[in-house]
Amino acid sequence: MPEAAWPVPPQGTCPLPSALDVDVAILGAGIHGAALARELGLRGVSCALVDKGEVGGGTSQWSSQLLHGGIRYLLTGDIRQMREGLAERAAWARIAPRRCRWEAFWMPHRSWPEGLAHRIGIGLYDHWGSDRPDWPPELRLGPVPQDVFQADPRSVQAPFRGATAYADLMTWDRELTKDLAASSDALVLDFHDPEAFEDAGGELRTLRLRDRRDGTCRQLRARRWVGALGPWTDGALAAWFGETRPRLRLSAGIHLWFDALPGCERPWAIRRPKGRILFVIPRDGQLQVGTTEREVTDGWVPIVVEEREELFQALEENLPAVPWRSLPVRAEELGVRPLVVAAGLTTHLSREAILERHPRFSNLHLVLGGKLTTARALMDRLATDLTGQPCSASTTEPLRLWDGHSPAFR
Repeated sequence: MPEAAWPVPPQGTCPLPSALDVDVAILGAGIHGAALARELGLRGVSCALVDKGEVGGGTSQWSSQLLHGGIRYLLTGDIRQMREGLAERAAWARIAPRRCRWEAFWMPHRSWPEGLAHRIGIGLYDHWGSDRPDWPPELRLGPVPQDVFQADPRSVQAPFRGATAYADLMTWDRELTKDLAASSDALVLDFHDPEAFEDAGGELRTLRLRDRRDGTCRQLRARRWVGALGPWTDGALAAWFGETRPRLRLSAGIHLWFDALPGCERPWAIRRPKGRILFVIPRDGQLQVGTTEREVTDGWVPIVVEEREELFQALEENLPAVPWRSLPVRAEELGVRPLVVAAGLTTHLSREAILERHPRFSNLHLVLGGKLTTARALMDRLATDLTGQPCSASTTEPLRLWDGHSPAFR
């Protein structure tokens, strides 16, 4: 991976000593690594959180920014994964209320039969997801009244006859990841480049790290290790241990940000071919749209012309009254989803995760795949496996808000 792909480290120095010793070392400070650090902290287990960049600075900041059950899983019949997501959605609403906001999403339909199917399916989605802490009473679910639907400028000249509203939870993914880390007692080694491991007897012992800020070397010793590296897993294992077996396939999706459009108050989720969803979401004074999907080979990849063009074509096809190409693009981002290796198109692959014990190093666990919504539950399970200590507070203990001055980020 080219060094230029990683953000330039900030000025300053890391106050941690040159030799560190913890129970668990977590490699990767994205949503899974930060969630695991919190879980271990709740159990009183010491840990270190290591990342070549900053906490939440990789692909965890470019998700759809939704904590959701997965409306597309309803469409593809993956009911078990959908219900798991709905349960986790409620857990996030309890532990991170200041980083979450409930919304009523509109899913438009093109015909009466499709509208009926939406009502039935979305009715089940909202029934199974009826645990919605602090749901705003002014938000209405179910069939959208025709006059309300037609008042939205996106409905003008569109191929839709109406819409059905369903509940989902919006978040701010980067801040949520930082809150998880701030809610732990982890030693945070951000902007540290892993250089070499020392192993003995089939176990990893120590890792030599180089601080990207000033070149300082540190030795990190741990009894157990967890790789939560997201889309960089295969590249890291190849660099560290010479492994060539791919564990992941990477799927990229883009978001474009426009100025807010007057009258567009509710987020839309539009069904597209191959089980994909086109989101058009008003948030933070702007309009977020996405996402396309293509298979890539690295966690840092640029947006290609064809990808941006495909998204514009989808917007024009579904929402023709909005002059999309004449609107200034205020920002664009590309997130990479790590999917567990399988045959077929990435659009048809599950977002489920696998916890793998490394075949060569018995004290190394790998987090493969996964998604924002179920990161807490997955890391709760891993922390319980590592420590033998279940922790009911995981779903009830509020997160501490990161304020930029947390001791974890000095």
